[in-house]
Amino acid sequence: MLSVLLAGCMGALAVLLVVVWRVRTDGTWALWWHDNYLERLRDFTSGKSRPMRILQYVQRTAVQGDANSVISAVDSYCANVEWAMNVGDMKGEILDAVVLDVRPRWVLELGTYCGYSTMRIARFLPPGARLVTLEMNHHYAQVAKQILGHAGVDAQLSPSPSSVPQSCTQGEEPVGGATHSSQRRWRLQEALIYTTLHCLQLPLQLFSRTPQNPLAASTPKPPEETAGRQQTKRSSTCKVDLLVGTSSALIPQLKKKFDLDKFDLVFIDHWKTSYLPDTKLLEECGLLASGTVLLADNVTCPGAPDYLQYVRNSPRYKSLYFPSQLEYLQVEDGMEKSIFLG
Repeated sequence: MLSVLLAGCMGALAVLLVVVWRVRTDGTWALWWHDNYLERLRDFTSGKSRPMRILQYVQRTAVQGDANSVISAVDSYCANVEWAMNVGDMKGEILDAVVLDVRPRWVLELGTYCGYSTMRIARFLPPGARLVTLEMNHHYAQVAKQILGHAGVDAQLSPSPSSVPQSCTQGEEPVGGATHSSQRRWRLQEALIYTTLHCLQLPLQLFSRTPQNPLAASTPKPPEETAGRQQTKRSSTCKVDLLVGTSSALIPQLKKKFDLDKFDLVFIDHWKTSYLPDTKLLEECGLLASGTVLLADNVTCPGAPDYLQYVRNSPRYKSLYFPSQLEYLQVEDGMEKSIFLG
């Protein structure tokens, strides 16, 4: 009887290790595990969304007004507590290098989520630069505004005509600013949730490794970047406009709304099926000019094959692929940098 029980335990352990390995190395498994299972479980048990949990962690652990501290806090949370779909630390360094190389005056970001990449971009923009970021989800936008505010980035939120979700009616109040008793209840509940989920995720750590920047060997860090990271605090002096709505509805309004000629840099990180149609829409609306740089995330995982085929084969673009890994995981991914030639 004991041998049968032992064999069953060994078999279950083997299955668990296989699942863990697939989650760590296979994009489909990884996205299903983190987005369809763990996120829903945490949402149900905590009564809060993932963006709210990230915000509360930032409020508790990051230095107020220090963008670098907030970025590090988000990276720590997403790598050690709960995965999230930010651009992440590895691909974030690619984004940093592109921003420092282009030195844009006008930046468009498609897909704000929690404001992580918005912070990475904003901290390296010159004074007087303008960053316009579009987010379809009003709740995400409200959370992003608060995270950006904690980082010292003043984002002006332009809400969509739709009603504000009940959980966001106090948009200017910190989500963590509840009563002491509710804070204690949340912290106790969070501890129980963390302990349970940590037991589920502990085997994943066996396959983890310290992320390495794929550009580190070939691209030296610009002096501006090194100097910026050595500062105790680094906030943004650029202006950030956070618009809520679908990209297909907002893009045609941008030229008139901001009285702009063209964007110098476009960071694409929203719905993958929207990469190509929104790129074509930017062309049609005259928001791209010769020299405009497009940087697209997640072109390998989950993937944007139609977008890649377009920018790589069109005579209007010169493209370069940067191999990397899916944020906080050992899953192959990459970013595509495309220069619009006119």
